[in-house]
Amino acid sequence: MSYASEGGAGAVIVRAEGCSRVYGDGPGSVTAVADADLTIRAGELVALVGPSGSGKSTLLSMLGALLTPTAGQVWIGEVDVTSLDERRRTQLRARRIGFVFQTAGLVPFLTAEENVATVGAFAGLPRRVARDRSRELLDELGLGERAGHLPDALSGGERQRVAVARALLVDPPVLLADEPTAHLDSDRGQQVVELVSAAVHDGARAGLIVTHDLNVAAQADRILRIADGRLIVPTI
Repeated sequence: MSYASEGGAGAVIVRAEGCSRVYGDGPGSVTAVADADLTIRAGELVALVGPSGSGKSTLLSMLGALLTPTAGQVWIGEVDVTSLDERRRTQLRARRIGFVFQTAGLVPFLTAEENVATVGAFAGLPRRVARDRSRELLDELGLGERAGHLPDALSGGERQRVAVARALLVDPPVLLADEPTAHLDSDRGQQVVELVSAAVHDGARAGLIVTHDLNVAAQADRILRIADGRLIVPTI
């Protein structure tokens, strides 16, 4: 299934306007992100780079409906995420956004296949559909023979591939990756980036990858930089 039907290849899937996130009040307040504007289109992988503490992960969390902006708005397709209550935001995340984080975050007592399939329950997928889809994804990602293994029996790269499969289980139109190669060596990191890129381009998804690694960023279709909470728009 492809989410090109959300508006066609090249349609805007993720949009932020004037997004800010401020922690605290008064003189002691800290602005993590200030007045961010961006769009990500179907089939486009955008890299967001910047030093530690620059606001990269905060911006990703607002785009992924994990954090509510202090000001501004975020849309996923035609849905104004900032207007939703917590229950509806949770539903949106489960059904329309796939996340890959720095660590795979797999449940240690579940097999690779079970870790992937479990996500389906949150999105309302029938158990058999989730199980069949998880097997299909693990096969596609070269982990078919490892599907029955617990996380401790998998390498770091394999665990991150399971995390990618988990993010794709419900075929979401948005894929957000936060430093997915941070704890991997260059070869395994390259494999994960290639998987994320393929998932975005082949599935006509809107993709954002947060990274401090310029080699990773160079594989994206577009690079955005953030410093001191402000997006730096590249000049053409």
